[in-house]
Amino acid sequence: TKDNKISGALEIYEMPQKVQNAVSRERYIVSLDNYENDESNTMSLGSIFVLDLWTDRIVAEYTGRPMYVDDLNELARKICLFYNAKLLYENNKKNTFAYFSRMNSLHLLADTPEYLKNKQLIKTIGYGNTSKGVNATLPIKNFGFNLIRDWLLKPVNISREEDGNVVEYTVPNLHFIKNRALLKELALFNPDINVDRIKSLCQLMLYREEKMILYQ
Repeated sequence: TKDNKISGALEIYEMPQKVQNAVSRERYIVSLDNYENDESNTMSLGSIFVLDLWTDRIVAEYTGRPMYVDDLNELARKICLFYNAKLLYENNKKNTFAYFSRMNSLHLLADTPEYLKNKQLIKTIGYGNTSKGVNATLPIKNFGFNLIRDWLLKPVNISREEDGNVVEYTVPNLHFIKNRALLKELALFNPDINVDRIKSLCQLMLYREEKMILYQ
């Protein structure tokens, strides 16, 4: 885009899947790369991803910059309600915690993952607004980038019929990404540029890793 004045649109690739007329808890996780101020001269946008842990695929995505930062926070909150999920975000920016607190929705914010302390990537788990989300320090971001790489290259076994025979083969997980802009940002990525989708995806992978440790 030529400027940051773009509202964007929520893209839903898969609706929340229901079991006995309810969306299962712990099936979906949400990430948010937010921004600090309503108006800015930078090109920074907000970015949200939803991951289905059962299929390990992104099922919804939003990237854009609404007029007010609380419009982004409200969209993230509604997505959490829609997918019965919790949100992991960069807690360097305090407006998301403040907004969810005003909306009586702090239960929708994910706690800082305990495993980050075990890996000595953080010293302590805080309290209040520092008990939610992740402080995006350089070591944590580098760890998140490695998680992104592992997720993209994870082999997935698929099968299809060819000439009357069922053929099985393996493809990397990145083949199932439906968002062209995310693929482009991944291809062009380097640590010195501001890539909002990658920053949000980093939060998503940090959150996914916690679920992998807890539930395999």
